[in-house]
Amino acid sequence: MTEEIYPSDKQLAASAAEGDFEAFRAIVGRYSKALLSVAYSILGDYHEAQDAVQETFVKCYQNLHNLKDPSRLGSWLYSIAYRTSLDFTRKKHKLLPFDEATAPKLDNVHSWLDQHAVQESVWAALQTLEEKSKSAIVLYYLNQWPMKDIAPFLDLSIAAVESRIRRAREVLKLHLATDFESYFRPYQRDHRFEQMVCEQALKRTGHFYIPVSNKKQTANWFFHHFHLERSSHGNLLLESGHELYLLESESHSPREIPLLTFSVSDAKALWLKLTSSGVQTEPIAADDLFGKSFVFHDPDGNKFNAVEIV
Repeated sequence: MTEEIYPSDKQLAASAAEGDFEAFRAIVGRYSKALLSVAYSILGDYHEAQDAVQETFVKCYQNLHNLKDPSRLGSWLYSIAYRTSLDFTRKKHKLLPFDEATAPKLDNVHSWLDQHAVQESVWAALQTLEEKSKSAIVLYYLNQWPMKDIAPFLDLSIAAVESRIRRAREVLKLHLATDFESYFRPYQRDHRFEQMVCEQALKRTGHFYIPVSNKKQTANWFFHHFHLERSSHGNLLLESGHELYLLESESHSPREIPLLTFSVSDAKALWLKLTSSGVQTEPIAADDLFGKSFVFHDPDGNKFNAVEIV
């Protein structure tokens, strides 16, 4: 049985910097849990940590070409996530007073108070740690990262990581009556998080994308019906010169509105061609303002407009 070989950070960073979006997506998959731990250790709120990490990856996508040493990708991402999370803490609004908007329902009050007390005590204990020790303990217990992976991420030696985790564990146990490890168990990365990050990066940089269940199938479908070309990175190339990214997703629900509009010279001819090929289409509509147009659907049920240009 041959051992699967994964690309190194250096290879992924170099490819992503040259415009390979699949390489960027691999970076998101490799580091999203670690960066969530870093952001959470600073913000203390898992949802805010997700927002901070999304922002971190957008900055990564926009600035990868400035990374001088791609082999230091992990520590570079750590520094971005750390600074971004600090920016989020500065922007946070002051806590509102306890009132009807924040109070739990009466039948849940005891469980809410218990959970709130545990969160407050763990959070207060974590704040007694130096920053890299705090990140190390969260990476180790929340993500179950081995120390050999934590070390380069935090730009420390393995021995230094082991020492920090050992000392941090003793400090936390002094502050907490219960086992602090159980606190981290409910926090797991949402299965859609990587997809959300990739969509956000493409949106913020002005690219077009389509969420699909099978990238190869959808790409072949567009090649067959619209004779689109491939870009140097294997993406669909629109007539405008823009790349059309296909984001493969485990769970995909088509949106109600059309994702893209295609300009065509003969709407009726294209409608007949697509319909005769079994493509789901809607009847041709015509008005004085937009002329002839119709809606068609790709294999995933995504909607598109075809508008005749006179």
